[in-house]
Amino acid sequence: MNSINIPKDVDVAIIGGGMAGLSAAAALSEMGMKNIAVFESEKLAHSNGSSFGESRMYREMYSDPVLCKLAKESNRLWAQQESVSKYPLRQEHGLLFYGESWDEETIEGSIPGAQKVMDEQNIPYEFLTSEKISERFPIKPKDHFVGLFEPSAGAILSDRAIENWIQIIKKNGNHIFEGCRILKIDDKNNSLEIEGNKSVYFDQLIVASGMWTNELLEHVGLKLDIKIWPMLWAHYLVDEKFLKSYPQWFCFQKSEGDDGGLYYGFPVLSRNKDNIPRIKVGIDWAPPDLIGADNQVMKKPFIEPLKKMLDDFIFNNLDGVINCDETFVSPYTMTKDVNFILDKPKSNITVFSGGSGQAFKFAPLIGKSLAEKALNKNCSFDLSCWEFDRFLARKL
Repeated sequence: MNSINIPKDVDVAIIGGGMAGLSAAAALSEMGMKNIAVFESEKLAHSNGSSFGESRMYREMYSDPVLCKLAKESNRLWAQQESVSKYPLRQEHGLLFYGESWDEETIEGSIPGAQKVMDEQNIPYEFLTSEKISERFPIKPKDHFVGLFEPSAGAILSDRAIENWIQIIKKNGNHIFEGCRILKIDDKNNSLEIEGNKSVYFDQLIVASGMWTNELLEHVGLKLDIKIWPMLWAHYLVDEKFLKSYPQWFCFQKSEGDDGGLYYGFPVLSRNKDNIPRIKVGIDWAPPDLIGADNQVMKKPFIEPLKKMLDDFIFNNLDGVINCDETFVSPYTMTKDVNFILDKPKSNITVFSGGSGQAFKFAPLIGKSLAEKALNKNCSFDLSCWEFDRFLARKL
C-alpha cells in the first residue's frame, strides 16, 4: 500500500479502510473515477475493527421484508463481482435458523418473522423439527426447538472480498493509505487534517470509520445516535470426522439471567496453524453494562464471563468440539432499530455507520450506494430505511 506522497487534493476522500470504505472506493473505481484516496488509521481489516475475520454470513432469511429485498439485490451484485473476480468470494452451504419460536423480534429477527417474509417473497426453505435437526447436523437442540433451513445462503469469504476490492482500486490508479490517521474534517474548506502535519483537499468525502465515526463528525457539527457493542467471537477446534458436518447456523433463545440467548456459527472454513479444522462461533448480544457511546467500551475487562457462556453453549449444543483455539472481540456500531445509516447529511459529506454486525452481506450494495451519493447520482436502490435524520442526535 502507498503510505507516502499523499496528494494535495482528491476528487473523493474516504475515511475508513474497512468493508464500507473499500467497497465504495471499488465502486467509484468501476465508475471510472481516477482520483480517489482511502485513508485508514491502522492496517486494512485490522483486528480492532469490525471488518476483521475470514467469513461473514449472507442470507435472504430476514424478518424485515425491506432488508430481505435488499439482501436479494446484494446477492445479485455479489454474483456480478464474482463473475470478474480471480477467485470465489462466497461459499454456498445453506443457513439454519433454529431455536425457540416466539414472536418477539431480536436483533437478528425471529423464526416466525423470517418464515412469514420468506413465504411472501417466495424464498425456498425447509422447515425442520428438533428431531430432524439432530438427525441432519451435529447439533443437540431442545425438544421444543424448530428450524428453518435456507439452502441458497452461505458464507462470504470476507478476506478475499477485501483483497478483490483492493485489486480493483489499485488497477484503476486509485490510492489506499494505511497508518494514516485523520484528526479533523474541515467541511468549510473541504480539507482533512492528517496526523503528521499533513492535509488533503477533497471535492467529496465519504466517512465510513466504524466506531470512530462520531469523533470525526463532531468537527462538522453532526452526531449520530449510535452505540458500540463489544461482541465476542472465537475459533473452536473440531474433530476431523466432523469436517463436513457442521451447518452455518443461528440459534434463537430467550434471554435468561446474564445470558442473552443468541448465538451463531459457521461450518469448517479453515484450519489452525497445526492443520486442525476449526469453526467460527460467536455471541450475538452484549451485556447492557458493556454497551457505550464511544470506543472506550472496547477497553473494558469483560472477556472471561462471556467466554464461559460461549464455552457452555458450544460444548452443550454441538458434537465434535475439542477446545477453544482463540477469541476475539469486534465492535458493532448499533442504531436503535438495528438498521444502517447511509445518507448524505451535507452537500460534500456522505456517511455510512451502524453496521450492526450484518452489513458485510450488503457490501456491494453499500459501496455502490455510497459512490452514487458522493457523485450526486440517483441511487439505484430505495434506501429510505437507512436515512441519516432518523437518528440525528444533534445538528448545529
